[in-house]
Amino acid sequence: MRRAIGWVLAMLVLSAGLILWRAPQVAVLVGEGFPGAVWPAPGRFAPVAGASVVTDPPLASPPPDEALTRLAESGGRALLFSQNGVLRAEAYGEGVDRETLLNSYSMVKSLVGALVLRAVADGKIVGLETDLRDILGPTAPGISVGAALSMTSGLVMAEAPPKGPQSLDDEGGYSAWGPLARLHAFGIRTVLPDLRVDPALTGAFHYQSANTALLGLVLETVYRRPLPDILSNEIWSPAGAATAQWRLTPAGDGVSAYCCLYARAIDWLKVGEFLLQNGGAEPFLPPDLWRAFVLPDLLPQVRQQGSYCWHLRHDVLDRPGAGIAGPFAYMTGLDGQAAYLIPGSDAVVVRFGAQVQLLHSTIYDLFPLVDLPHGPHSPSPATP
Repeated sequence: MRRAIGWVLAMLVLSAGLILWRAPQVAVLVGEGFPGAVWPAPGRFAPVAGASVVTDPPLASPPPDEALTRLAESGGRALLFSQNGVLRAEAYGEGVDRETLLNSYSMVKSLVGALVLRAVADGKIVGLETDLRDILGPTAPGISVGAALSMTSGLVMAEAPPKGPQSLDDEGGYSAWGPLARLHAFGIRTVLPDLRVDPALTGAFHYQSANTALLGLVLETVYRRPLPDILSNEIWSPAGAATAQWRLTPAGDGVSAYCCLYARAIDWLKVGEFLLQNGGAEPFLPPDLWRAFVLPDLLPQVRQQGSYCWHLRHDVLDRPGAGIAGPFAYMTGLDGQAAYLIPGSDAVVVRFGAQVQLLHSTIYDLFPLVDLPHGPHSPSPATP
């Protein structure tokens, strides 16, 4: 009996040793698990400082019944709608209210993309054609900033299966044994040797979170500041948002640039309005660069199929007779977290939930609230 117990213990020790050898990230991540959808969450976090004075609008009325039904059917946690900077509708799911911090998952990628464009406008990055090695040194992959920004770099991680254009988020295939988990545990500096460029994928859209992690490292290098401070200074605080919490890499340096900013839904609404209005009186980006980010020139068929450009997704409202139409941009994260920017209606929609919700219907359900004089045929928001 003792011999049998000894063999079992020996096998357990051997198995644990093999796991630590082949997948050391498992031991790092075991206490944290997959990032939860609602705060508080296990792990370590860095604050993204908000405005010194946070002013929130009064609670708004619920959205139309169709919107509430769709939200409930998809495990919705929050749905907010604003037009012309005015909060028009607001609803929350069970156990969630305005003060609840919700996980952005990959929505935060779009903010990193916006910060890269700001760094170009500030002259911190010479241009999107700049090679990452010119900023990060010879250990970085030989790809351009623009290729990482559009996820056309062909970048792959060791043992990572290829992803087609239909893949919305590599978090959807997250496994504690996979390469994304190594990035999640150790950070981008540690996994640089795991990165390679696949020539067969170069020039085509290939969703890979390591692109965003590299861009986060680029931003910290050119600004010489931590990424949460850059986001706070350039977007989060100017938008009037409250302090948020960004996940720190447990066994590495800095935050996970591609994931896991915990913030209130209404703060995402404020950030959406900030980006839609290009910062308001103090422009966030030069007008041409803002337009290329939020309203890029895309062929109609490309936009109708959905397009990913500079860390921001693009689509079009074209339902016959719907009364609201035109191009829109949106940030998105795992399980359908989304923030829509609708320039033609000067509107922003924010949605959080447990399951993906139909992309276009989420907007069409809110159409009864849309102020048509500022609707689909109005000019794009002016940029000073």
